[in-house]
Amino acid sequence: MRLRSDLPLNRDAAARFLPWILGFMVYLAALAVGAAMVVDRLADRWQTGLTGNLTVEVPFDPDLGVAEKSLLLDRIIDLLSATPGVAGTTLLDDREIARLLEPWLGVSASELDIPLPALIAVTLRPDARLDRGQLQRDLTALQPGARVDDHGAWIDDALAFLDGLKLLAALLTGLVLVATALTIVFVTRTGLSIHRHVIEIVHLMGAPDAYIAQQFQTQSLRLGLIGGVFGTLLAAATLYGADYLLRVTGPFLAETAGNVAGDSAMAPDQAGGGLGVHVKLLAWQWGVIAMLPFAATLIAMISARWTVLRSLARRL
Repeated sequence: MRLRSDLPLNRDAAARFLPWILGFMVYLAALAVGAAMVVDRLADRWQTGLTGNLTVEVPFDPDLGVAEKSLLLDRIIDLLSATPGVAGTTLLDDREIARLLEPWLGVSASELDIPLPALIAVTLRPDARLDRGQLQRDLTALQPGARVDDHGAWIDDALAFLDGLKLLAALLTGLVLVATALTIVFVTRTGLSIHRHVIEIVHLMGAPDAYIAQQFQTQSLRLGLIGGVFGTLLAAATLYGADYLLRVTGPFLAETAGNVAGDSAMAPDQAGGGLGVHVKLLAWQWGVIAMLPFAATLIAMISARWTVLRSLARRL
């Protein structure tokens, strides 16, 4: 940090606030990049957790007896179990169905005087290549109105929302980097104006423009590293804090995820495991965030050098 500077740039009022400004910029950029990585992992987790599951909805005629319903469900379950690619089936009882309907119909969902369809949760093998069209035709042949739901619409909507969040994070990161460059340009021009007479004297002594630019570049290097490292550490602490809060509230989030994904007919533990939200980053992702202060410093140095050379070329 003790880099040589032959110009009294550290006395400038603007330079005193530059580490704080750059630190705040890097803090925002680190949060945006970290959020984008978390969202990307969340999208993979959601897609993996739901693409391996199907839900079969079987409506019944209100006049159908209990024995006939049980026989029909046994035939449908046998069909599903014999289908290539199906790893297992689970028939949801009335309490589980009521729990899935509770977010929309309230706690009295189980007391509604309407026939509820039977729901069968189907788990697929990881390498399954299921012919959903043929399965739908076989189910219709057994029970007209039976429907296979692969949660495609829910997955598409969720992934589109997460993609929007990642795009927003990328735009925020880009804006932060642009704002960093503009801040350096403003501070550098201010320094050139303040030290105009000193720069003219140094010029008369034979110093080239590149030498003057190096002085400002050195200042940007020092202040950029100070502010960048501080902002990155603060962002890391924020991400750790957010991860801790999510872990503390994990059971509640798992239950909520299971309710929101109610039409997927997953058990609460399946919903929590497949759709849980965590801010914990991988080692390489922390490495990317750790590179942000160096990237911001590089932008600061380039911006300072470009500003000085361009300004001196106009003969300030």
